Amino acid sequence: PSASASAADKRYVAIARGRVDVPGGLLRVAAPYGGRVERWGVEPGAAVKQGELLAQLDIREPRMALELAQAEHARAVAQLDVLRTELLVARARRERVIAAPQPGTAGTQALEDARFAVVYAGQQFAAQESAVLVEKQRVAQATQVMAAATVRAPADGRVVQRIAQVGEYVEPHGLVLHLLPDGPRIVRADLNEALITRVQVGMRAEVVSVAEGSVVHGARVLNVGEVFGPPRTPDTAGSEQIADNRVVECLLELDDKALRVGQRVLVRFLPANAAETPK
Repeated sequence: PSASASAADKRYVAIARGRVDVPGGLLRVAAPYGGRVERWGVEPGAAVKQGELLAQLDIREPRMALELAQAEHARAVAQLDVLRTELLVARARRERVIAAPQPGTAGTQALEDARFAVVYAGQQFAAQESAVLVEKQRVAQATQVMAAATVRAPADGRVVQRIAQVGEYVEPHGLVLHLLPDGPRIVRADLNEALITRVQVGMRAEVVSVAEGSVVHGARVLNVGEVFGPPRTPDTAGSEQIADNRVVECLLELDDKALRVGQRVLVRFLPANAAETPK
């Protein structure tokens, strides 16, 4: 390296390679239930707000299922009303028999019949109540399927890529598109084990693109990992390469969003007492 390059390197306590990311990574938006893509609500690259329509699946089958479930529920409720009336009638008849008992065996049999009628009507009514509950749950499930046919944005962000095409069938929980959520850009840097003690949380750093290193972006160290692993980016050790390429992930938050997610960068860590990096 030239004398000027060596002098520049001495300004930094460590250098590492990394890549730009967002907290949590890209959002993989899936369709909870299967269906054919009827239309898209947004184009790739469009900014969306949470809850905004992303894709509409064909709802003809879910709508038919919902209408059938609603009809079955209505029939079950109507039958429950009939059985409620029968139970009330049976109870009233029992009370009349108790109030005006007949003499002898006929009176005993009439009372037994009246009591049995109440028990039987009560059992029928309870069973129908359960049937109504089952049909109500079916209506709720069909309603959920109808709602899930409209795929909405889980968060504010920007559409990166659409996976399916209009008319294509999407399997249940199948991927529909990738969404880049709004929020800060971060850098996941591969910090060589020889440099770990030089980097601290809160330290400032300069981040430049590997492809075009002229523009400097400021960043702040958020975390230095505790677990060693293989490097995730090529040429991990930067200017201080050693034979054992074990690294920990160093997480930094960028001051701006100019760099793209997935972009390979070089991170140059400044001393703890260094001035703020120009933004």
